[in-house]
Amino acid sequence: MQQSISEAIVKRRTSKTSLDTPISFEEIQALLEKASYAPFHGKSEPWLAKIVTTSKEKEWLFEQVMACYERNQLLIDHETKERLTKKMTRLILQAPATILFSCETCPDNKRKHYDAIEATSALIQNFSLLAWEKEIVGFWVTSPFILDAPLAKKLGFPENYELIANYRLGYRDFDQPLKEATRQPVDNWASALLS
Repeated sequence: MQQSISEAIVKRRTSKTSLDTPISFEEIQALLEKASYAPFHGKSEPWLAKIVTTSKEKEWLFEQVMACYERNQLLIDHETKERLTKKMTRLILQAPATILFSCETCPDNKRKHYDAIEATSALIQNFSLLAWEKEIVGFWVTSPFILDAPLAKKLGFPENYELIANYRLGYRDFDQPLKEATRQPVDNWASALLS
């Protein structure tokens, strides 16, 4: 039975684990096409995405990310290198699929720049909900490599785009319970303007 939008928003969960079942490039593309109806009032959408599904792509991305960490001196000792290697192995090499999201930068127009980030975030949230409907779980994160402009360029993004998220995808493993989410009561963070 299909969930309502309200149910999907409340019940959707982030998950770092999933089944190993491959997800096709075409299925991800179809979800992204629907997700692209995120609100944006500019002339053209401000986002670009790279979809990683093949072993060759995963290995190449993993190598580039580890080289980025080395270049930025994040692998300061054996323990840190081991921890980051394990983390990137799970996020990239062992992921059925990964999506790298970027958005256009507008350094001369702060408002347009914020619009681009917000629209791309709405695209990612739309994608999350659409994936959940297909029993695909994700882990949307801003890993340290996201902040590296030379890496973004090496990954094929134009110079006027910045990475804003990497997203691990996999089919939901129903043997793994998902945590219940809690949120602050709305009265804690939303109030009348002149109260």
